[in-house]
Amino acid sequence: MSVETGGRTLQTKAGSIVSSPYHYEVASKHKRLVEALSELRNLVEEYSPSWYTEEHRRRIEIALHSNAKY
Repeated sequence: MSVETGGRTLQTKAGSIVSSPYHYEVASKHKRLVEALSELRNLVEEYSPSWYTEEHRRRIEIALHSNAKY
């Protein structure tokens, strides 16, 4: 399968993700979001504010360990 991207064609296997500048931009943004969420998680785990519940912790862990592919 080939995909036209701004004047150039990328050859890919059927079903694979096309490597393009857009793909790398999204992956980079995802990485920064995961890093920021991880830092926030570490802070609330360290300081244990009274409003921080087990439900908050569970939701953060699910978000950090999701296998979402971008």
